[in-house]
Amino acid sequence: MSYARINMVEFNSAEDAVVSAGDYAENAAAEFPEAEILLSVATGKESAVVISVYPDKDAFDRSAAARAARLGSAQNRIKGVEVLEGEVTLCHCNSNCC
Repeated sequence: MSYARINMVEFNSAEDAVVSAGDYAENAAAEFPEAEILLSVATGKESAVVISVYPDKDAFDRSAAARAARLGSAQNRIKGVEVLEGEVTLCHCNSNCC
């Protein structure tokens, strides 16, 4: 069963949010190659929700080192992160997704 991580991120500034979103868009697919879905949503000028979905818990666990590296390299832009994780119970995209 697919397994997901939901990161609710608050940045130090609007500029930090823009820089982080651009960096994530450019590099996340290579950094998290086992992810089935990578989704980043700007929820405010200084906040975002970032969701990653993996094929199973083992793949999710293997992504921990890459996640730690990404957070470490961006720690000067991030005010705080709240993390949730769990099994995916619905995954639906229609043909017009994103």
